[in-house]
Amino acid sequence: MSEQHPTPPLNSLMESGQQAAPAHSAEHESVLPYPAPDHRPNPEVEPFDMIRGCLLAAASLLLLVTSLVFSSSMNGRDRISLLDSSAVPAVIWPAAAVFLLASAMFSLRKDQCSARRQRVASLYAISAAALCSCAIVLAAGFLPAAAAIVATLASLLSLFGVHQLNRLTARTKAERWLGDAPLSFLAGFSMAYTMHLWFAVAGWNDLSHSLPVSLATAAVSLAAAGFAHTGRGRHALASGFGIAMIAAAINGWLSEATALWVSAICILMSLLVFLMAENRRFRISHAEHRAQRGKPVEF
Repeated sequence: MSEQHPTPPLNSLMESGQQAAPAHSAEHESVLPYPAPDHRPNPEVEPFDMIRGCLLAAASLLLLVTSLVFSSSMNGRDRISLLDSSAVPAVIWPAAAVFLLASAMFSLRKDQCSARRQRVASLYAISAAALCSCAIVLAAGFLPAAAAIVATLASLLSLFGVHQLNRLTARTKAERWLGDAPLSFLAGFSMAYTMHLWFAVAGWNDLSHSLPVSLATAAVSLAAAGFAHTGRGRHALASGFGIAMIAAAINGWLSEATALWVSAICILMSLLVFLMAENRRFRISHAEHRAQRGKPVEF
């Protein structure tokens, strides 16, 4: 008869398995390309937290009122250029203001009032919304140069606010929709609006300026694409930028103020911005699914 080998104890098998599991998980440990959400308890609520939320609501209302009051006089005054977006800003500006007002109401919630990301990003949203209101008033008052300068400051502040949101990742879907999206949409739309104002200041209002318009559009679109390819994918920023660009391209072509190839470039660049945001979202979603299955993740 063959000699029988003793069976290892069950406890020793479990211990060896437990020792092997951490090694296996460490082998496939992955770091996603954005900071992990900060789930620490919010700091204590301070008086300025409530004031900050009220200021954001006031700036949003100011943007809403100015865009509605001057909407009838905006056509042709602030966008005398090849990329004339016609009445689209008169519709989008109030929508962006309402979106920001919802964000202000969200920031006053008990669980958001003293949140770290609200304390940082709200300051840029307040400043950007107020400056956009000033740019609309200046543009409607036949002051395109002053409007372009103010709109540039608003765009830079809103983009820097998006950068701060990238450093402080949203903890919940509500924070992404009501914290990140309104400011991102404002940043994208104000970028295109600012570019149109500078075209008006430069006097690029006939077909002979098609080349510089195309080059400037490509440069600004690449910057927008870079910001859209941050966080978990900034679709709101891409939407704001794309709406303004596509509307301007279609209106310019229909009014025969813009060459067809320039309009095509504007539409293609706006689609590129959206594809960059979608690419970022897809890659992160795919990486998270691989990490959950214990597979390696590479970026």
